[in-house]
Amino acid sequence: MKTRSVYVQGYNAQAVVTEDQIIVAAEVTQEENDVHQRHPMLSQAKENLAVAGCWERIEAADADAGYWSEANLRHADPEGPELLIATTKDWKQRKAMREQPVPRGRMPANLSLRERMERKLLTKRGRTRYKQRSQTVEPVFGQIKEARGCDRFLRRGKSACDSEWCLTS
Repeated sequence: MKTRSVYVQGYNAQAVVTEDQIIVAAEVTQEENDVHQRHPMLSQAKENLAVAGCWERIEAADADAGYWSEANLRHADPEGPELLIATTKDWKQRKAMREQPVPRGRMPANLSLRERMERKLLTKRGRTRYKQRSQTVEPVFGQIKEARGCDRFLRRGKSACDSEWCLTS
């Protein structure tokens, strides 16, 4: 996996969780960022829920800025979940939510996809949904890393690490 300056032997662990912190999809990738993981992870979550006999549709998907790309929005399933993806780093997103007023009125038609998402996140509903992300998925990663002591993979190879991640999560 490539970092900013060097290559490291490592993996990027992904998870999709419900509002109740139940992991419904987990996977390990060799990609250094999350941009290309939105669609595969949501698809896996839908499949896993169907196998488990849960036919409720996924209403919304909240994600941090690692998942942001205009291509992700352009290729989103119109029948799929509503996407709320931060366009900047988390601390910048929280700062914008504190400092900027809640937008009023209809969304202007001439906004770019990024501007539309930023406006969506600044609405009352968007602020509430995005804040929930820090109460749903982040604690899951914290519990896996800190409480269980699983801060690195013990096995070698992608398939071995993937199975270890699925078992751990």
